[in-house]
Amino acid sequence: MSRPHTARLTTLALLTAGLTLALTACGTGGGSGTATPDSPSATGTGSPSGSPGADGGRTMAPSGGSSGGGTNTGAGTGAGTGTGAGPAGSHCLTSQLAFAVAPGSGARSEGSQGAITVTLTNRAAKPCAMRGYPGVDLVGGATRWSLTRGTAESPATVTVRPGATTTFTLFYLPFHSGDGKEFTPKEIVVTPPDETHSHTLPWTFSAVLLQDGATHPGTYIGPIGSK
Repeated sequence: MSRPHTARLTTLALLTAGLTLALTACGTGGGSGTATPDSPSATGTGSPSGSPGADGGRTMAPSGGSSGGGTNTGAGTGAGTGTGAGPAGSHCLTSQLAFAVAPGSGARSEGSQGAITVTLTNRAAKPCAMRGYPGVDLVGGATRWSLTRGTAESPATVTVRPGATTTFTLFYLPFHSGDGKEFTPKEIVVTPPDETHSHTLPWTFSAVLLQDGATHPGTYIGPIGSK
């Protein structure tokens, strides 16, 4: 009586083992189910590799705009700081301009800030344009002071017709005993915007307070077109 019972158990065990093997084969499907390195699910981001710089990959340029208030800012460079006014080749060349100090320039009264108006006249047969600040150096002895730019006025494109004149203003702080270091310029070296050649004018005014290391000196320049 015990043999038939044993046979039935053996048969049931064989059927169970076969079913388990069949289910295991169906579950694999012939693949591993693991994401490859090229799959978005492998990185979790779906974005290109690498990260942008601190400024997002953009190169930020300093602003040349005006902040108002009649102060001045930036270090002098001795070179014109133009913005490419007009079509290519139409900006005013140093060689086509006549330079002069306008009558009435200088300090109005003792102890007051002086203002020098520099005129630039187009001697060419066609119009030319300027925008921005001229480079201006005050030169005397071993000292060459590149002036900073005033921010009371915003630069604008100035078109100068043949024979016409435009101006810029050089503000200076006269020296008074006990103020600091005295500087007596001999020359005003002017470089128009977008130019590398300069023109020299004589300095015929009083000594100035040398502030070549100051952040907001009392001697500075306005943009082309200022009065």
